[in-house]
Amino acid sequence: MRKKQKLPFDKLAIALMSTSILLNAQSDIKANTVTEDTPATEQTVETPQPTAVSEEAPSSKETKTPQTPSDAGETVADDANDLAPQAPAKTADTPATSKATIRDLNDPSQVKPLQEKAGKGAGTVVAVIDAGFDKNHEAWRLTDKAKARYQSKEDLEKAKKEHGITYGEWVNDKVAYYHDYSKDGKTAVDQEHGTHVSGILSGNAPSETKEPYRLEGAMPEAQLLLMRVEIVNGLADYARNYAQAIRDAVNLGAKVINMSFGNAALAYANLPDETKKAFDYAKSKGVSIVTSAGNDSSFGGKTRLPLADHPDYGVVGTPAAADSTLTVASYSPDKQLTETATVKTADQQDKEMPVLSTNRFEPNKAYDYAYANRGTKEDDFKDVKGKIALIERGDIDFKDKIAKAKKAGAVGVLIYDNQDKGFPIELPNVDQMPAAFISRKDGLLLKDNPQKTITFNATPKVLPTASGTKLSRFSSWGLTADGNIKPDIAAPGQDILSSVANNKYAKLSGTSMSAPLVAGIMGLLQKQYETQYPDMTPSERLDLAKKVLMSSATALYDEDEKAYFSPRQQGAGAVDAKKASAATMYVTDKDNTSSKVHLNNVSDKFEVTVTVHNKSDKPQELYYQATVQTDKVDGKHFALAPKALYETSWQKITIPANSSKQVTVPIDASRFSKDLLSQMKNGYFLEGFVRFKQDPKKEELMSIPYIGFRGDFSNLSALEKPIYDSKDGSSYYHEANSDAKDQLDGDGLQFYALKNNFTALTTESNPWTIIKAVKEGVENIEDIESSEITETIFAGTFAKQDDDSHYYIHRHANGKPYAAISPNGDGNRDYVQFQGTFLRNAKNLVAEVLDKEGNVVWTSEVTEQVVKNYNNDLASTLGSTRFEKTRWDGKDKDGKVVANGTYTYRVRYTPISSGAKEQHTDFDVIVDNTTPEVATSATFSTEDRRLTLASKPKTSQPVYRERIAYTYMDEDLPTTEYISPNEDGTFTLPEEAETMEGATVPLKMSDFTYVVEDMAGNITYTPVTKLLEGHSNKPEQDGSDQAPDKKPETKPEQDGSDQAPDKKPETKPEQDGSDQAPDKKPETKPEQDGSGQTPDKKPEAKPEQDGSGQTPDKKPETKPEKDSSGQTPGKTPQKGQPSRTLEKRFSKRALATKASTRDQLPTTNDKDTNRLHLLKLVMTTFFLGLVAHIFKTKRQKETKK
Repeated sequence: MRKKQKLPFDKLAIALMSTSILLNAQSDIKANTVTEDTPATEQTVETPQPTAVSEEAPSSKETKTPQTPSDAGETVADDANDLAPQAPAKTADTPATSKATIRDLNDPSQVKPLQEKAGKGAGTVVAVIDAGFDKNHEAWRLTDKAKARYQSKEDLEKAKKEHGITYGEWVNDKVAYYHDYSKDGKTAVDQEHGTHVSGILSGNAPSETKEPYRLEGAMPEAQLLLMRVEIVNGLADYARNYAQAIRDAVNLGAKVINMSFGNAALAYANLPDETKKAFDYAKSKGVSIVTSAGNDSSFGGKTRLPLADHPDYGVVGTPAAADSTLTVASYSPDKQLTETATVKTADQQDKEMPVLSTNRFEPNKAYDYAYANRGTKEDDFKDVKGKIALIERGDIDFKDKIAKAKKAGAVGVLIYDNQDKGFPIELPNVDQMPAAFISRKDGLLLKDNPQKTITFNATPKVLPTASGTKLSRFSSWGLTADGNIKPDIAAPGQDILSSVANNKYAKLSGTSMSAPLVAGIMGLLQKQYETQYPDMTPSERLDLAKKVLMSSATALYDEDEKAYFSPRQQGAGAVDAKKASAATMYVTDKDNTSSKVHLNNVSDKFEVTVTVHNKSDKPQELYYQATVQTDKVDGKHFALAPKALYETSWQKITIPANSSKQVTVPIDASRFSKDLLSQMKNGYFLEGFVRFKQDPKKEELMSIPYIGFRGDFSNLSALEKPIYDSKDGSSYYHEANSDAKDQLDGDGLQFYALKNNFTALTTESNPWTIIKAVKEGVENIEDIESSEITETIFAGTFAKQDDDSHYYIHRHANGKPYAAISPNGDGNRDYVQFQGTFLRNAKNLVAEVLDKEGNVVWTSEVTEQVVKNYNNDLASTLGSTRFEKTRWDGKDKDGKVVANGTYTYRVRYTPISSGAKEQHTDFDVIVDNTTPEVATSATFSTEDRRLTLASKPKTSQPVYRERIAYTYMDEDLPTTEYISPNEDGTFTLPEEAETMEGATVPLKMSDFTYVVEDMAGNITYTPVTKLLEGHSNKPEQDGSDQAPDKKPETKPEQDGSDQAPDKKPETKPEQDGSDQAPDKKPETKPEQDGSGQTPDKKPEAKPEQDGSGQTPDKKPETKPEKDSSGQTPGKTPQKGQPSRTLEKRFSKRALATKASTRDQLPTTNDKDTNRLHLLKLVMTTFFLGLVAHIFKTKRQKETKK
């Protein structure tokens, strides 16, 4: 016998607790690492919840759908609740010789001409609602205080009093008002984001700044109202808080409100009424609310492409979904202010290249560099000592590349892109090591350049970007969950330099950076209109400004695809302040509602009608045409790129002075329908732009986007099909096991939160040792001493004999899963509960159970709001949702257990799109409470230690497991192991057990118990000593004379041939207790007479047992059902050796904390759940599971006696 290493489990429990504490503390620190395939620059926060999350690149095994290239500028986390910038990359600290503004050097939105007309916002008040601010930044400055709206604190107090505002402080002449609406009494953790946003809108750095160029926002002379709002008590309370901030901003005279935050995929319809009224109030007062579209890309996030069968892949959420807001997407212009480096090429020419640095290199110093491939091997760094390591992106994380280079003696790192036309990526800060990212083109130039020296320049310059003009990959797509067109417009949001905390400046990327620029332009345009259109009301000027700004935007063109970026991605196009300021014409839909056309469902042939408005004093002659396009498809997925179909010919129109005229453009896409339907069977978008020019050969003057859907958008499927119906065993978020497509493991102790995401029914597996302990009076799970645990599993799944850590779908002959329950209150397959992957937002979800006549016997409570599972990421949302209200425990509406039989478990829901019809998904569920009948006697051979039962068990459902269990003490924990039957049905009983330390424990006959479990979870167990005495199969009973205890469930595994599951001891992963029922006490059993016999069973009552544990009025033996292969579950011949369950070697307290992480998740996509807490929980559970897995593997390898 091999000696086992001693692992004291009391020390292990302490170690695990320490690990948990460290993980909790670590998750509270802003992540400073960036993984290779999800790069993070100084990213935007799309919400005021400032928790940074480092996102690991998913492996090919974990990600079913193709991975898309990650762009620089993506936020580290996808969701509106957990996004935050990394540590800012600071600009040079040397005094500047030039104090030109950043906009003087690069002004892609042409703001300066509008600033000259509107006076840079002097006398105007603007509001920023955000997570937190540095109230005392040097950029909060007015050039001329005399022009300010509020001349003093007294002026502000007077305005506050007029509107009943009793809170808020005066900070200085620039920051006229600051208040924390979160009411949590905490200092904002994230001051970076709100400070950066405010700088873009209204920053006004002094000439004395140490920066090379002076920050000047779009409205540098406007006063600021800084309003902190953060999620504290849930989303509803959060929305009410920012609604109050909106009302206060309007009442204090703000002309524009910027809101660079949001919650992905949430519908406007689900906002509280107070919030909707706040939006309406601002609109009525002529106050523009500008929101960011979000950084969540599309359904599937930034690492998965949406399926071509599911075209509703937009994720723009709230508040951006509000129709009255101006929602802004992000794009990268063709030129950018950037740090630079210079190299001397082979022809002795100086070549400047843009770099994005973390921990900048010493300026004006010549560095030697050496090529280090991708930095995966130690040999790659053999030449880098004392030099910069030039490394190609790919294979391993950025932080690992940098750490390896530093270890090899490199003085810095240059990483170049592995993609052409990619976005720059902010590298992680690794021990203050200088590092910079460059384009692929420049990296290859350095690699092949004979002179291996490079110099980093001190002053930033404007250089062409590697990506060219391009929509940001992270920018959220529309439509909204309500089915409306968003975003409205696009603005630069990639690597935007602005103010951050402590008088510093940094580049951040995201739609949060795009929105404040548009907010400033809207404020300036409205200021211009006050003089230009004095007879208009403020709300009329707001309406006109929004329409003119969208009409004058330039539709962005994808040079790679030779098509315009989709209106669902860019809205009306790139904002152009100069064109808007000079515009005398604009274009709207035919009803003059907005400057976008939503056609809803269309056929192959349709018309686009728009209205052209001329506000000048003379007629205007224009030429117009329409582009027609759709989505590009790559295999089974949307490529998130446009596909051009055709363009109509140019037509001429004359619009009279101070008048308007409608234009109708006929569209015929019938010649494309066959091909497009073969790629997108559930329908596709037909969309584009109606474009106007003063001459067909000149620049575009204005345009309007239109969107139609060829199909029935409202009634697209809201729910992914159940995993049971998958032909290859996979779903969108679930990668099937290539060797066993029907493998669906339970939650257990493993890291399944990101893996078990599909549509299915869950149930619970409860071991007989725990059931027995509960029946014997143990009320609290922490007081139960057992090596087995309760586990959430999927209905219809069972474990194999040779691998009790995995579960597999077992099917009927018709292919449907064998989903059976025994609702007898013992916690073992007592219920079913719905888990779904929603492809769309839905409402009024309800579960109901129907009998074979179609009568409804039970109905759940209603879940009013369901949010699509748009990502599978701990920082945002998981790829499926468990709905606690749908849990059915086998009882009817009166609380009585239903009769044995097959029932239909139906889930009903309705997409929230206007006009959608109710949809439903059905599951067949067997209910059977019939207790297995087992042998009452057995014989035992002392020669070969074989136990022979007098008869085979008789069950109503197929036998799942027939085993001999034995329990012994291993240190201070009762440990249960199982013996499988030999091929002839006998059992070989061991003489002794082996502990983890290698010691032997003698076994007595009284240690053995005969346990039988059927596929509905009914369990009968009998001490072997009673079998040998010739007694009945009556299980041991506690003092209350209760009925037999059920036994731990081990799910039979099934292979790909539809064969029955092999009987195998169950391995129970840990359980969290949030959705489990381990402590349930058994239902009260029928009263027994003095002889121990039970009266005859009443109709449709739970089977009663006599004193021996047998069921009265026994029916003829029912042969177990066979599956499609002709095999019977659990009847594969087995060897008679003992097999061990998963060792749960924890103290009582550690056992009490066992957690199935998946059931801690929101049951209705409730984002009120603290996601940081979720991350801590999952990570802690992961380490517990890892240790348990090590123990299990170790024990399985040991030689058994």
